[in-house]
Amino acid sequence: MSTYGYERIGAMVAESDETSPGMRRWRGLEPAERITARREQLIEAGIELMATIGAAGISMRGICRQAGLTERYFYESFPNLDALLTTVLETVVLAARDRLLDALTDAPIDRALMFRHCVAAFTDYLIEDRRRGRIMFVESQATPALAARGNELIELFTAPIALTIGAGDYRTPAPDQLDSVLNANAIFGSLAYLYRPWLDGTIAVSRDRFDDHAARLLTSIAVVRSSPAEPQP
Repeated sequence: MSTYGYERIGAMVAESDETSPGMRRWRGLEPAERITARREQLIEAGIELMATIGAAGISMRGICRQAGLTERYFYESFPNLDALLTTVLETVVLAARDRLLDALTDAPIDRALMFRHCVAAFTDYLIEDRRRGRIMFVESQATPALAARGNELIELFTAPIALTIGAGDYRTPAPDQLDSVLNANAIFGSLAYLYRPWLDGTIAVSRDRFDDHAARLLTSIAVVRSSPAEPQP
């Protein structure tokens, strides 16, 4: 949703008492809808501040100022600042995962073209809102609470990539659990150091070449195996 859209919602859900008798509708929104709208305002504020000043510099009061809400409404949706920042990270990373999974449903059958199609979908996701790249690749490790959840999200985000790429490669044995974990982390690290300088313009390369290079690199990582070979009969 655009900033303008959140401002309109903010105007509609101005400081009013949700506990009043009857929990009446106010300006067209039910009480539960107002709570949801305020929560989305707080998340949007978190996205903006994480992508600009960084998670380490964010305070609860700063979030409330950005969202145009009081602390009372912060605690209505989140028990503390770490919970909000973790929700912001989850929102960005899981949406990226879902974008990749959606891309697989209409990807070409050809293996190389399929990976290129998925990389292009991920690049589109980051270009649509360039704040997402910093949140995923930088701020995911900015605080202890974010790092703990970020490490879990790495596997949730990259495991489907590693499994999809590795599953179709018949030149190597199937990965064991450690292969999958190691490759998932390597893929995430590669994405971070590829996309960050490209998104900020440090590396000047065309979109087509970038996507092609990323697809080739991820394919190479996903088929790495270090598990002991199975004994031959």
